[in-house]
Formats: sequence, structure tokens, C-alpha cells
Amino acid sequence: MSDEYANDEDLAEELITALKAADEAPLVITARVDRALASEATAHFRSRKPAWRRQGGWVALAASVALVAAVVAQLDSPVFREETSLYADVDGSGRIDIADVLAVARSEGSGVTQTELDAFAMRVVALDTAS
Repeated sequence: MSDEYANDEDLAEELITALKAADEAPLVITARVDRALASEATAHFRSRKPAWRRQGGWVALAASVALVAAVVAQLDSPVFREETSLYADVDGSGRIDIADVLAVARSEGSGVTQTELDAFAMRVVALDTAS
């Protein structure tokens, strides 16, 4: 017995015989066969329309554009704004106004300086009606 089949003692003799019979060298794909397959595949796929040109492609494109627009519009909503910002809707009224400045000023432990409160007030209150 050769070293190649040294561990075959544990297997049934019928199984060893069947495995040896099924042991074949793999098929070799030559460069000529490879080129022929590549040219056939190229010819086959060249005749197909691109996905966006098939029936319903424009509908899918329009739906994806609408979805992206909806997501971008939602990102600007108050839900996605950073709540840790000083310039936030603190009182939950739906608007950022002077009441929010007063709520921040009254909150204990906010760690906000008077300069930051003044800047917040200046940002939300405009005395000049032109701007």
C-alpha cells in the first residue's frame, strides 16, 4: 500500500473503491475555450438593455429620487436636530424663541454663561424688521 492511501484503513472497502473510481483529473480550460466563452458572454449581454431602460426602470428611478428627497427633508426636521445645542427648542413649543432663552437661563446646572445666553437672545430676537 502506498503512502497516498495510508489512512484508508478506517473506511469500508466499497467506499474506498468508489472514491478511487470517482477520482478524475479536473477538466482543463484552454485559452482558446476561455476566449470563446468570453466572446459568447459579451455578445449575449451586449444585446440586453441596461436595467434603467427596461420597462419600469424610470418608475424605479423616480421612486428612488423621491425617497432620497423625503429622507433629506426629514433630516432637517426638529426630531433630527442635536438636542445638546444651546440654540434648541427647550420649552417644546415647536419654535425657538425668547421663551427658550428664559428656560435655559432658569434651568439649574445648565453650565451656560451669561455671554452664551446673550448670544442666544440676540440670535432669536431681531429688532430690525428688514432682516
